Amino acid sequence: MGRGRLPEADDVTRTVSVPATPIVATVAACMAALGAAFLPWLTTGEARRSAFALARSADALGFIDSPVRRAMVLSWYLLPLLTAAVWTAGALRQPVAVAALAAVVGSMSVAAGSMFMSLARPGLGPVAAVVAGIVTLAGSVWLAWSVASARAATSRMTAEGSRT
Repeated sequence: MGRGRLPEADDVTRTVSVPATPIVATVAACMAALGAAFLPWLTTGEARRSAFALARSADALGFIDSPVRRAMVLSWYLLPLLTAAVWTAGALRQPVAVAALAAVVGSMSVAAGSMFMSLARPGLGPVAAVVAGIVTLAGSVWLAWSVASARAATSRMTAEGSRT
């Protein structure tokens, strides 16, 4: 980087160092949201159904009858993949990707849990999904704030260094 030159976005992105704590907390919250999907969401007689079993049953019964509902069910089945992507981005220390993907996971978890709780007597799963989703969203915001703070500090240090 030359003297007197303001840092480009790529320069700032490469030199940003975000603490590991918000990354780890956000990844752990995503894992909890995924775990909540496997908890019992509905108990009927002797059968306990997870969120994935409920989605499969609803589809088999013909309740997934519109493109919007089909998209919602398909996106729910992507939850494990998105959680794996969050974990991988965290392991690669890509905080922006972690924050963005975690926001999606948290939103999906809160939406699915809330929707189910409004329609049926919830089991442990939907409640845990909403709580884990809220924690995931909070972790995502914390991580995004950490990234923004680190970028601002790096920009200030680079600007001060170029003035000398």
